[in-house]
Amino acid sequence: MVQTRSDLKRKATDLQCSPQFVRAEKPPDEQFEKERAFERKYGSGFIMQHPRYHQLMRGITALITNGADEWAFDLRDLERSHQITRMVALGWTLEYLIPDISVLPEYQIHRLITRADGFCAQMDWAKLRSLLPPTAAAHFGDLMGELLIHLAIHERFFERPFWYLDGKRGPDDPNEDPEFATKLQYLFERFYKTNPRYGVLWKMQTQRLANSGICHRAQDVEFGQYNAKRHESVLAGFADDLLASEPFCWLLRDSYPNTSPQAEKRRDELVEVLRKGLETMIKCETWTNGQPVLRGIAELGGVWSADKSAAKSLHPYTWRPRHELYNGQRILFVPRPGLVYVDSLDCYGFLPQLSVADVCEAEVIPAYIPRDDEEESDTSDDDEKDGKKDVGDEEWREEKNA
Repeated sequence: MVQTRSDLKRKATDLQCSPQFVRAEKPPDEQFEKERAFERKYGSGFIMQHPRYHQLMRGITALITNGADEWAFDLRDLERSHQITRMVALGWTLEYLIPDISVLPEYQIHRLITRADGFCAQMDWAKLRSLLPPTAAAHFGDLMGELLIHLAIHERFFERPFWYLDGKRGPDDPNEDPEFATKLQYLFERFYKTNPRYGVLWKMQTQRLANSGICHRAQDVEFGQYNAKRHESVLAGFADDLLASEPFCWLLRDSYPNTSPQAEKRRDELVEVLRKGLETMIKCETWTNGQPVLRGIAELGGVWSADKSAAKSLHPYTWRPRHELYNGQRILFVPRPGLVYVDSLDCYGFLPQLSVADVCEAEVIPAYIPRDDEEESDTSDDDEKDGKKDVGDEEWREEKNA
C-alpha cells in the first residue's frame, strides 16, 4: 500500500516523543571517572593514530576529488595558454585592422566605444584621444579589435561552457537539442546555489568526462574525441560571424571578396586565434573550474596604482620615461582584460577549498598627463645618446667626465 504525504506526516507526528521533561540521572562517581579515563586514553588523538585512519581519509578525499591526479596542472600553465591566445590575437589585429579609428565616421566610433563599455571609458573620441598615451591613441583601432576578440571568445566559450554538448536522447537520435547547453547551465546554477563547492565539482567532472580524449584519462575516449571534433567544427563559422558583425567589421583594413585568397588567409588566421582561445577555455574548465570573470575597469579599481598586484600591469603602448606619473590616474582602456575563476576548486589540498584562481593579469592604459620635467629628462637622455661616439663605454664615460 502506497502511503500518501498526509500518512507520512501523521506517522511522523505519532512517533514524536512526549514533551515531558526528563532529568538525566547523574552517573555514579566511579562511572564518571571511568569515562574520563577512557577519553584521555582513547580520545581524538587516539583515532588519528589508528592505522586505518589515514587510509579512510584518503578514500574520502579521493571520492571528492576523483580524477584530480590525471588532470594535474599549474596556474602558470593556464597563464601561458592565455598569453599564447593574446600573442596570436595581437599578430592578427596588427596585420588586418586599421590602427587609427579617426578615419571612421563619428557614429561608428561611438558604437565601438559603447560596445567596449566596462573596458573603455565612455566619452567622445576627441576627449578620449586627448587623454590617451600618444602610441595608444595612434593604435586605438587594433587595440579595440583585440579587445573585441577577447570579449567574443569569452561570451561564446567561457560564459556558455556546455555549448558543444549535443543533447541527443540516444545514439540513434539524428537531432540535436539547441537548448541543451542552456538547460545544463541552469542546472549547474541551481547546483551552485545549493552548494558552491559541490556545484563546481560537478561542473569540473562533467567537463573532464566530456573532454577525455586521451587514454590515461578515460577507459573509453570515444566521447572525448567526438566532442573534440565538435569543438573544431564551429570555429570557421564563428570566425565568419565575427568578421561580418558590427562594429567589428568596421575595423577591417581591407575589404576582400569572400572567395579571394586574401579573405581566406585572413579567415584562417582568425580561426587559429579562436582555436587558441577555445583550448584555454577547455583547460580552465577541466583544470580549475569555477565561475569565469573578466576584469575590466571597475574590477581593477578604476585607478592605476603602482603596487605589486598581479591583477594588472601597464600595456606596452603606455611607455614613458617616468612610469610613476601614471600613479593615481584614471584607467581609460583595458585592451587585454584579466581572467579569473571565482570559487575555483583547489583539489590538491587535504580537503578541497574554494578560492579565486588568477589565470591572467589585465593590461591597462591609464590617462596620460604630460609633464614638462619629464620632457626635459627625455630630451637630456637623447642629447647624451647623440653625443655618444662610436667608442667603448669606458672611453665615452671618461670623455663625458672630462
